[in-house]
Amino acid sequence: MTILLAVAAIVVAYLLGSLPMGVLAARLVRGVEIRQVGSGRTGATNAYRAAGPWGLALTSAGDLLKGVIAVWLARFLMMFSPSDGWSSWVQTLSGIAAVCGHNWSVFLKFKGGAGTVTTIGVLAAMNPYIAIGVTVVGMLALAVARMASIGSITVALLMSVALAVAAALRVTPWAYLAFGISAGVLTILALRPNIKRILTRQERQLKTNY
Repeated sequence: MTILLAVAAIVVAYLLGSLPMGVLAARLVRGVEIRQVGSGRTGATNAYRAAGPWGLALTSAGDLLKGVIAVWLARFLMMFSPSDGWSSWVQTLSGIAAVCGHNWSVFLKFKGGAGTVTTIGVLAAMNPYIAIGVTVVGMLALAVARMASIGSITVALLMSVALAVAAALRVTPWAYLAFGISAGVLTILALRPNIKRILTRQERQLKTNY
């Protein structure tokens, strides 16, 4: 029973993460194909390039909710499990599945974005204070560098530290740290082309001319 519930939660989380919110938002707002604009990714940054502030807002809201709902659903399903102690691990695996779905969507031939906003959604469901903290620092890094990739990398590196401290203080389960590390690695892997451009000073800077 526990295994079946866990598998159901993880599979649904992946499918939720796979929902191409950026593609839908860009088509709705501007009638454009986001994968043919800018980086070709489906996340919030490229949605801004493709469809302006409304594209950014709709994509961010949708991607955030994907992460939140994935964890909430896992938490809910595990309430019916006869085994204790599995919930935090199933939430962790569901969160990772949601980020994987966003980055490698089954609906987009296994392509997608970098998963930062969905990652923050998962964090928000796990601990909203950590989510707010890393988001604020990530936004500050973005504002200073004017590069979305710098903000995403900052979030990827900071969340594992924050989750480790929270687990040591017994605020969150140690299982959540596994999410922080895994999601951080997924973000860095997705941003490898951006990191190369940062090192060669060729990375795109965000423009605000909408």
